[in-house]
Amino acid sequence: MSQPISSTCRGFLIALALAGSVTQAFAQNTGAPLEANKAVVRTVIEEVQRDGNFANFEKLFAASYVDRTAFPGFANDREGTRNVYLTLRKAFPGFRAVIHRQVAEGDLVTSHKTYHGKHLGEFNGVAPTGRDITFEAIDIMRVRDGQITDHWGVTDIGSLMRQISAR
Repeated sequence: MSQPISSTCRGFLIALALAGSVTQAFAQNTGAPLEANKAVVRTVIEEVQRDGNFANFEKLFAASYVDRTAFPGFANDREGTRNVYLTLRKAFPGFRAVIHRQVAEGDLVTSHKTYHGKHLGEFNGVAPTGRDITFEAIDIMRVRDGQITDHWGVTDIGSLMRQISAR
């Protein structure tokens, strides 16, 4: 014969069932926003950085955007980031990234990528060498309402500079 469940135990079981329902609903409802945020960052990498589509830059970077780890010599705002992209595209025509992995959590998207290009323009005081270059970067971008509001990144500029330095 079964024993009656105490009110404390019943309350616990109801809370547990509700928590499971909330967790399942949360998991089902967060997949789409996470994928949408990843798509925003992929668009920046593929269409703005690689293709030079700066109309998309205007759409995808919030007016209040802040680069928390700005490239030395560039402002940490939207204009500074635009200038970094323009400088890299000018110095390395055909500049492109291969995305190795992308992870999204909440409003943050992390991308690990390798950049490729050919050094055909002045970069950081170094005259064009004609050399092929590659360097790695890991970026974290905050995406809110379809726009990038913040950026943190680690870029192996040391590797890039060694590749274009005099031999």
